[in-house]
Amino acid sequence: MNGIYQGLIIASAIPPFLRLWRGPNFWDRVAGANGVNVRVALVLALEGIAGGEAVLLDVALGYALLGFLGAVLLARFGERGER
Repeated sequence: MNGIYQGLIIASAIPPFLRLWRGPNFWDRVAGANGVNVRVALVLALEGIAGGEAVLLDVALGYALLGFLGAVLLARFGERGER
């Protein structure tokens, strides 16, 4: 059952990945990267819960936090118009 959920989460990562890859502007790529980061954190958390590995929950939390900080930094960088 765990593999089904992971497959669904990975399948839901395809549209943000395509937005990251083909995005016509900077903001589309930032949104796509944020979407992919959320799905990776979800897969890590799901694996940690299903496998009983508490350390994976910590890794998922840290990954989500770094993904959020990266999105905020990219937004500030893009807001200034520097590319």
